[in-house]
Amino acid sequence: MNEIQNAYEEIENIVGTKFVSDKEPICYSYSMNCDFTLQGIPDIVVKPRTPEEISGILKVANKYGTKVIPRGNGADLTGGAKPIGDGGIVLDVTRMNKILDVDEKNRIVTVEVGISWSEICEQLSNVGIGYYTGTTGPASGFSATIGGGLSNNTVGGGGAAMYGAATEQCVGLEVVLPTGEIIYTGSKANSFRDKPFTRFGLGADYSGIFLGDVGIHGVKTKASLNIFPLPEYRGYATYVIKKTKEQTPVERVTDLMMKWQHHRLQLHDFFYYTPATVSGLTSRNIAKGLVNKKVRGGVLYYTTVADTQRQLDYNIERIEKFAEEAEFERLGDTVEEGNVGKWFYEEDGKWQWSNNSWGGGYIFTMSTCLKSPTNLLPAYHKLYDDWTKRNFAKMTEIGPGGSAGYIAFGVYPSYIDVAGGGGVISTIEHRETQEELWKDLIITQIKELGGVHYWMGEIIGRALVDSGALTEEYYNFMITIKKALDPNRILSPGKFYLTENY
Repeated sequence: MNEIQNAYEEIENIVGTKFVSDKEPICYSYSMNCDFTLQGIPDIVVKPRTPEEISGILKVANKYGTKVIPRGNGADLTGGAKPIGDGGIVLDVTRMNKILDVDEKNRIVTVEVGISWSEICEQLSNVGIGYYTGTTGPASGFSATIGGGLSNNTVGGGGAAMYGAATEQCVGLEVVLPTGEIIYTGSKANSFRDKPFTRFGLGADYSGIFLGDVGIHGVKTKASLNIFPLPEYRGYATYVIKKTKEQTPVERVTDLMMKWQHHRLQLHDFFYYTPATVSGLTSRNIAKGLVNKKVRGGVLYYTTVADTQRQLDYNIERIEKFAEEAEFERLGDTVEEGNVGKWFYEEDGKWQWSNNSWGGGYIFTMSTCLKSPTNLLPAYHKLYDDWTKRNFAKMTEIGPGGSAGYIAFGVYPSYIDVAGGGGVISTIEHRETQEELWKDLIITQIKELGGVHYWMGEIIGRALVDSGALTEEYYNFMITIKKALDPNRILSPGKFYLTENY
């Protein structure tokens, strides 16, 4: 009897027959995420219900030297929740999907990490006066889990300009370490505290080791997040951005976004859609207001929130003053008149604008989402254009057309998310070429503009190493931490090539 079979039987004793499988159709369905290129077929898929079950599974994996890959709903686009290479155990945490506590006095929610962002927001909206988590997770939030968002340092939308990335709201975690021990981080690491309230104190910020770690340091099982009352008053406006004699649309929009940020205005979100993005939204009938208005050019919109009408009026006056000075063309107030900000906030547009990436279509997105100083947006615009021209012939070999592009949005306190990638036709016979193009785009961003990516799945994490972006000292530091936590190299091996180097 081989080691995988032994491991399977011991895991079956832990979770029960119903929640573990080695059947080919099941394992194949867990072989990739929403990217269509990266693939690794596991030997076993298991769906635990408790941290104790996860602890037992990890102890079995250590016993037999079997790799384990934590997974939420697999909604990432860079190979973060599938095996690198075939084999191993995919640990699906989506059965752990409950809200465990809502501390209204201290405004903290504690959840199991398999719950989706949309589900937590829906449930919180019906608690007491109505709450939400500040930033409402990634654009894939209808299915993306809390654990996935925290593992990828997700920015998303629905409050990013006001509250920052999803990890900014985390005040503590329950984590199962690779060797099976269960720990709390943050204030609840104090065994005499019954509820968490901050991730700082009691020494170093150990929560941070597991935030943005793409599952290499431990398996998150519970997370505690700040919550905020749903604002009673909201305002929005949308502008069409066209070029002038002096400036391109992206230069004009960058100037305004920097003014908004530098003046610390009460912005909840602000997004810039390039002309290509606007064309895509209208051609797919997603943003119906833009379809109705037949908008040509780029679009900028903002959302703002307040507790009183007086405060809202003050916010709007200050925000729109800068847009008026820039002589931007303001669209109407209703969704039908093109107010994308209103659609984004009131009709869940924050989870619809990028549905082509998660909608099961044939376009492969080569996702390269990154963080950048706001002033570099024109340079990224040029980078995408230049890269597309340089690689257009290779992309057309795969299928008609193909290009690289982005949308950009503000993140608290003063940077932007350049959510971009490349669009090519996805076919099995061209997977090698697709991956080659994808990696080239990532490394171009890293080398030319010091791109700070945050979706660190298989391809981006490895590109950071391959490009030489990580100094020898920094990379050795990463190896030291990984080796200390995961001496048998079982958890998410292959990411950043870390486990190959000890």
